[in-house]
Amino acid sequence: MTGVKYKLLMILLSCFIFQFNQYLYSQGVDVNSKYETSISTTHIKTLRAYVQGNELSYPAIELNSKQKIQIEFDDLSLDSKDYYYQIIHCNNDWTSSELFSDEFMDGFNENSVNNYEFSINTTVPYIHYNVVLPNNDVEFLVSGNYVFRVIEGENRDSTILTARFSIYEPIVNIQTEIIRPLGSEFQNTGQEIRLKINHAELSISHPFNDVKVYISQNNRPDRVLKDIKPVFVQNDELVYNFSGENTFLSGNEFRIIDFNNQHKLGLNINDVQFYDSIYHVQVRLDERRSSKRYLFFEDMNGKYIINVEDGYDPQIFGDYANVYFSVPMEEPFFDGAVYIYGALNNWKCNYDSRMEYNFDKKMYEGKLLLKQGYYNYTYAFVNNYDFTIDESVLEGSHYQTENDYVIYVYHRDFAQKFDRLVGYKVVNSLHAE
Repeated sequence: MTGVKYKLLMILLSCFIFQFNQYLYSQGVDVNSKYETSISTTHIKTLRAYVQGNELSYPAIELNSKQKIQIEFDDLSLDSKDYYYQIIHCNNDWTSSELFSDEFMDGFNENSVNNYEFSINTTVPYIHYNVVLPNNDVEFLVSGNYVFRVIEGENRDSTILTARFSIYEPIVNIQTEIIRPLGSEFQNTGQEIRLKINHAELSISHPFNDVKVYISQNNRPDRVLKDIKPVFVQNDELVYNFSGENTFLSGNEFRIIDFNNQHKLGLNINDVQFYDSIYHVQVRLDERRSSKRYLFFEDMNGKYIINVEDGYDPQIFGDYANVYFSVPMEEPFFDGAVYIYGALNNWKCNYDSRMEYNFDKKMYEGKLLLKQGYYNYTYAFVNNYDFTIDESVLEGSHYQTENDYVIYVYHRDFAQKFDRLVGYKVVNSLHAE
């Protein structure tokens, strides 16, 4: 068999496996009941959840504090909808807890999303919806993981979107150290997180069973160390510092684009044109970084900010554009696919973010519909067989990379039927305690 025929056969086989796996995934195979931040319909865009007043924050607030969770999204339909939201209390693994609504919140657990505005002077019309929690209809009674779920009209079984957020009680004290994992296979590519949890204010009878600790890199759903166990239990302290454990691939600094003005070229934007009633934004040609040396630059760890340069309210004056991405490759991958990846698509490797290989140009190309703003993104390689996400294939991984680590400490003893979130902390690899 000639080399050309072999490559063609491998491409066809890879496409078949990808399509078959996607079909199984869409039919519920390997899909568990864990809730995610996710959009279930094509006309909803720019779903975000954060602490009110700080777009770059992770969605977690202290119980009984003055902090608020802000959840917003755009509907690209022309008419307003009868949207309603529900609140779901979850276990530490984001499965639904056993609590009834009146056990975790005050208020009726189905409320109208009645705060919305129509876009102004945009080529792509949309309606911007906004909900702030807690509010006059919803007051939270307990800590833990929560999900904000939107449904339409009387169709209670149809989920439009879901968004995760957390409410914590600052009961335990979390001390952290982030180190280079020397003497490990990850010493040049990883970061190790060591923890000490002081629980002097919380009685813990069985620390190996009653306490669940999760660590997430940049609060990503695909970069989580789950239910880690302490190495030492001493007095009122749990120690998680066994050498070589609690290690993450560090990844690389995120790529950046800025298109807050459609009439001039922003950061890493090569061209902006208007045709077919929409703006088209061409990102500068990217390059594969897996063999490049580490280069530090300020990023937002995968997040994005909606912004327009003229100073108007970006939530309703920000326009949508088709944004085009491309990265040269001598030949396509035969065992996986390449995706545009980040908070800009809720950390999902899906059909919209999948890139196609252009054999004439010898490059991967992709397109996303994005609202004006400042974005971080990366390129992710996804194995066709087990859907493993690996950024290092195109981006490389360096122990020096700046990352956030979000630490969640849950507690449940024999007398409780839900997981209290008794500790929450965000630490940075460059500024860890």
